[in-house]
Amino acid sequence: MTVRRRLFLLLLPLGLAACSSAVRTPPLVLSDWQALQWRSFVDDKLKGQIELGEVQGGDAQAQGWMRQALAWAWGTPARDQTVQDALEDQLRALRLLASAAQTARYRLDVQLLRVEAEGLLLSAQAQAEVVYRLRERGDAGRLIYERRVRSEGQAGWLDHGLASDRQRLAKEAALRSSLALLARDLVSLRV
Repeated sequence: MTVRRRLFLLLLPLGLAACSSAVRTPPLVLSDWQALQWRSFVDDKLKGQIELGEVQGGDAQAQGWMRQALAWAWGTPARDQTVQDALEDQLRALRLLASAAQTARYRLDVQLLRVEAEGLLLSAQAQAEVVYRLRERGDAGRLIYERRVRSEGQAGWLDHGLASDRQRLAKEAALRSSLALLARDLVSLRV
């Protein structure tokens, strides 16, 4: 067998993996059964009383075709809106989200300090550092809960063939871990 043919047979699985897409990307929020199980532990004073504030600190939208091409090649940025949607879904699943912002007693603010992914060849590792603050609504609302969460996630070449998608999956895994810790803390919080 020639060297060229061996190289082709060696690289064929990687090429096919690069053309594939992830079969199913897990959601950033808790599963339905987990949310159902945890709902029973929520403090009655918190049920339907949390308003989601703004999520800050995500990556800025890439401007210009060159930066957009680099963002595509090096992994999709962490968007504030993606995290905000996931948090809203999680609070709703746990029955913590207020039906209207005016009726909420507490406000949850989120600041993404760092969401970075590294690794291009076979796997990607991501780190997320997020600060969660729950306070009473109002200008001088009392701080009820504050936690700085550091979490990690990873994705291998079996998860997805493209490096940018592996980095996206690793970032999502890190954020999923962070949101799960927040949910666990909110469920056990007593006000």
